[in-house]
Amino acid sequence: MPFNSWNNFMLSLRSSTHMPFIQTLLPPQSIESSQVRYQMVSITRNILVIISTGISISAMAQESPMTYQVTNDALTSERSLTTSLLSTPSIASKKPALQIDWTMMATAHSPAQPIAAFIKDWDAPLDSGKHAYAQGRASINVRQADSPISYGLAWRYDYMMTFNQETADLYWQYQNKQIPNQNQTYALELEAQHNERIGANVGFTQQIAANWQLTTYANIWKGLHVLEGNAMGNVTSQAFPDGEIVGNIDRLNKTETYVDYYYDEPALGEEDLNWYPEKPAGYGYSLDVNLTGKLSDSTQLSIRGYDLLGRMHWKDTPSTKYVLDYDVNRRPIDMTGGQLDTDDVTQTLPWRVEGSLMHQLDNQWQLGMHGQVNDIQDLYQLSAGYQTRNDTYPVTITGLIEPQTQALGLAVDSQYGGIKLLTDSLDSEKAQRSEISLYGRYSW
Repeated sequence: MPFNSWNNFMLSLRSSTHMPFIQTLLPPQSIESSQVRYQMVSITRNILVIISTGISISAMAQESPMTYQVTNDALTSERSLTTSLLSTPSIASKKPALQIDWTMMATAHSPAQPIAAFIKDWDAPLDSGKHAYAQGRASINVRQADSPISYGLAWRYDYMMTFNQETADLYWQYQNKQIPNQNQTYALELEAQHNERIGANVGFTQQIAANWQLTTYANIWKGLHVLEGNAMGNVTSQAFPDGEIVGNIDRLNKTETYVDYYYDEPALGEEDLNWYPEKPAGYGYSLDVNLTGKLSDSTQLSIRGYDLLGRMHWKDTPSTKYVLDYDVNRRPIDMTGGQLDTDDVTQTLPWRVEGSLMHQLDNQWQLGMHGQVNDIQDLYQLSAGYQTRNDTYPVTITGLIEPQTQALGLAVDSQYGGIKLLTDSLDSEKAQRSEISLYGRYSW
């Protein structure tokens, strides 16, 4: 995301009007202070730089693809019907005393701009699109043999942004030094929701019917970062001859803009008004649910929901409201107002649901359909997989296609772990859709 350039634009507006104003009006990390931006750039780029390289994996292996059933003194290790795309045959082994599963996932989609442009200079041509998001998660879970209860630690990251095309156009024109059309009015609409958290969970697995299993995880979270709010209004631009250098404030003919957001650190220069609020303490909860089962001997279904009914409660949370009513023929300082406050707020966590429907054609070939749904977008994938003939260490290799984004992927799955990569372009500067996830397990 082009933090510095957009920040410079809005700083010039603020200095002209003597009031803090929106320092960002677009994609993903656009509503951040310099301190927050520095922290978020390091965090987000760690996620997005990976996925923008074209590496991409569905988070379909969040649950261990193995469940254990004791038969006399021997253990039959069976394939559990989870969101994994891959199938592994039953393998007889000794009964483990403990099993550890770990997973990591990062995903992003930015239809209006390539992912790299969102987090860099915003210099690529605009395509259609009204949202951008980045989500990530990591977890490690421990389960004792024969126990329906598991324990784990987790990290989650959500940044969801929606905006209209006119907001994107206005920002792109500024970033690329384009002269706006004379007296063109842009209707601004921008909403951003951000949350980062760490926590612990307890999972409970139960058999609800023949060949059907339900696992529920109760998560307790401690908030690391919060920012949520919106900006709405209208901006009417002025035009100047090509090559003429004008100040940012001179590009505006009239502006009526309203900003309302809360945060853990000031993002719009509130410190210039001697506003140094303490960082709020945030605690929350959510539920994860995993339902797996067989529709027939050869067809398997898995549905996994994340952060269902999730809430974060933030105490003494700083918030800011600004109204900028600027007209080139009036003095903007007389028409500009703002409010600084703290309050207890409740943030609704973004939910996410992933599903997988697998059909085994024979001992080696399988076909699948997979879906991913969050607050702002639905995506689905089609897959075809082939299992190798190695009885000792069977591996399934799966090809994927995501028709909506034209992304292609490749997955490799085994009884000890797996990886799945998905992207719409191997060129990191062009990828608009990327996702990566890994999972593994260890038993002893």
